[in-house]
Amino acid sequence: MIVDANVSIDKDRYPVERALAALGTARVQRAVVFADARARDLDAQNAYVLAAARAHDLFPFYYVGGNPFTDTRPDTLQVPANLSEYAGIRWHRWVAEGIDRTGALDQAELDWAVNLMESAEFEAMAAAAAYYDLPVMFEESFAVTLEFVLRFPSLDIIIPHLGSRSGGQATMLRALWDRPNVYFETSLAPIDETAVSRVGAGRLLFGSGYPYGDPEAELDKIDRLPIPESVKESIYGDTVTSLLAGYAEERA
Repeated sequence: MIVDANVSIDKDRYPVERALAALGTARVQRAVVFADARARDLDAQNAYVLAAARAHDLFPFYYVGGNPFTDTRPDTLQVPANLSEYAGIRWHRWVAEGIDRTGALDQAELDWAVNLMESAEFEAMAAAAAYYDLPVMFEESFAVTLEFVLRFPSLDIIIPHLGSRSGGQATMLRALWDRPNVYFETSLAPIDETAVSRVGAGRLLFGSGYPYGDPEAELDKIDRLPIPESVKESIYGDTVTSLLAGYAEERA
């Protein structure tokens, strides 16, 4: 089974039906879905994601963060009462104002992130993720991501885009390749057999980054890798379905 681990949906601009049509063309059968970062009303979109996932047998992730394109975010960080109904958490640039492609340290940004991570609100969110066994797809700058990984070793953490937008792919893989609780999603980033060998297929998740990535093209870059078919199957869907097995079992 092919499972896309990175699909953004928006009730008005990128409805789930349109996303599923694009994924179906690429032979993708299931997907991790979450609210699009550019959505105007993220609370409403989180509710839409949950309803869409129930209707179409998808994996809903709860979006936490702001709109990094307008540098806006909620006033407070709160654990929703229905967090247990989601399959994971999508943390997207609550701290950072933009994409980090170089890994350069912004000390003021890191200080703010440390203060946030030491707050009662953030501790509650992390504790809820651990309690409900929810993986966290975490996207911030390199320094902030590393801080999060080091502080919360009990959480399963997914780094989107192979880290290419969180400090650069080479920087991120070099720092976290040996962390067994850290997974890497492949959308919108190059991948070769060296990266697969270094990280291991058991920690790589295929993703398209829809609607910003083309599911067929993103799948093709995995198809073309000179690696065994069994390794490709792990990347296509075996790893992510294993990671989300608890959610699937609860709803079986």
